[in-house]
Amino acid sequence: MIKIGFVYIKGGTGKTVLASSSVLYMAAAVAAAGLVDASPVPMASRLLAVDAAEGIHAGREEVPVAVVRAPDRLDPALRAFEEMRLGAAVIDLPPMAKTPRLDIAVVVTDPPGLEFLPEFKADAKYTIMVLNMAEEKTVSYKDAFATVTLPYSPVVARAYAKKIPPVLAHSPKAPRHGEWRKQFFKLMAEVEKIVKKEVRR
Repeated sequence: MIKIGFVYIKGGTGKTVLASSSVLYMAAAVAAAGLVDASPVPMASRLLAVDAAEGIHAGREEVPVAVVRAPDRLDPALRAFEEMRLGAAVIDLPPMAKTPRLDIAVVVTDPPGLEFLPEFKADAKYTIMVLNMAEEKTVSYKDAFATVTLPYSPVVARAYAKKIPPVLAHSPKAPRHGEWRKQFFKLMAEVEKIVKKEVRR
């Protein structure tokens, strides 16, 4: 099972929004996937229509959601997902300077968070760097497999406020959201490349 963590040292960068949307994409297009919500405030599970009680629940689209509330409680949830024969676990992690061991670390920062990049350590086989809520700008992180820039979209903010993963929000007349979706799918294509590469090994 591939472990994909949405991570960074700073809060409020969009890790939860991307993790909740990513697990729905993964489950629909790549492999059977579940979400592990390891944040003390389990918003990712709420975006997947799950109560915040600890344990394993069925979320939107029947995606399994494990609410653990802390990174040091990941192992039982990951074992449960392995027993369910899931191909991927998407993990929403709270702000931390160094991650647990992951297969893929999706490092999500916003422009103000760039100043903390030298202090952050992703313990992962692959890293993908995401600059969120930003204009076109490139950023690099050590040996990142890929980098993606996601624009700010009011539709994403409204979806989050309504507890809906933004990938499910449709606003054809909102060009910023159209660009957000385009870049989100670019991010997912990069994740999918790695997953397929690892599965072939």
